[in-house]
Amino acid sequence: MQQRNVASKVMDVMFMIIGTMFIAVAITVFFSPNQVVVGGFSGIAIIIKNLTNGIYEGGIPLSVTNLALNIPLFVVAYFVLGKSYLGKTVFATVFLSVALEMSSFLPVFTGDLALIAIYGGIVDGIGVGFVLRAMASTGGVDLLATIIHRKIRHISISSIMFVINAIIISFGLFVFGAEKTMYAIISIFISSKCITAVLEGLSFSKMAFIISEESEKIAKEIMKRHNRGVTALNGRGMYTGKNKDVLLCVFKQKDIIGIKEIVRNADPNAFIILTDIKEVMGEGFKKLDSID
Repeated sequence: MQQRNVASKVMDVMFMIIGTMFIAVAITVFFSPNQVVVGGFSGIAIIIKNLTNGIYEGGIPLSVTNLALNIPLFVVAYFVLGKSYLGKTVFATVFLSVALEMSSFLPVFTGDLALIAIYGGIVDGIGVGFVLRAMASTGGVDLLATIIHRKIRHISISSIMFVINAIIISFGLFVFGAEKTMYAIISIFISSKCITAVLEGLSFSKMAFIISEESEKIAKEIMKRHNRGVTALNGRGMYTGKNKDVLLCVFKQKDIIGIKEIVRNADPNAFIILTDIKEVMGEGFKKLDSID
């Protein structure tokens, strides 16, 4: 058990490091050089950097603004999220500032704003998703959204972030104009979808409900040819009043053609309901003992 706890902590640190590096690359390569305010404290930092360019050579560094603005949120997070969460967040926030400095040598992309919005949003979303998977935050809107989500569980973190960021980037309208602001909103929408994909998993599995008079034959073929478990649920047709088995089967994306073929050959009149699954845990998929 102790080894698992150590491994879990190491994995969290790796997620935070990888995530913050992705976020830093999105900011320094795509957003900051193109004056695209994507919300959050990084967006505020971009505005401040631009406004102070004439006062301080190059403007106040993004890394400095990031740290300065996060201090008040740390205090709130201490009481709402707990000491352990705050420790991770402080680490991630400080490392983000370090990553911003480390990524400053990378070549910037100054081209089509649509490409900037799309690829910047993807890179940023992946980074935020990794940090959130470690039950941490890089501060700013990430931290604020997590605090709100702790109080309003039925609203996802990505949705809260989208709303807050949409409000914040509206201030960029007065500094950088409407066009860049509209692209920033597009980027944040893309980022929120990528965050959800990282947190909930990509839909690589399928689940099927199969209603057929040949349910036993279909189940045997699926178990034999695809080595997948099949569960029979008791069902009753409300129109006919007949009792029949409803087969429940979860399988990998690559098995979908084979499953359909088995059902079609056994009973051309069968009824199949297919649905995507975000995450599957258990034998044949992700092991339960790997879940923290």
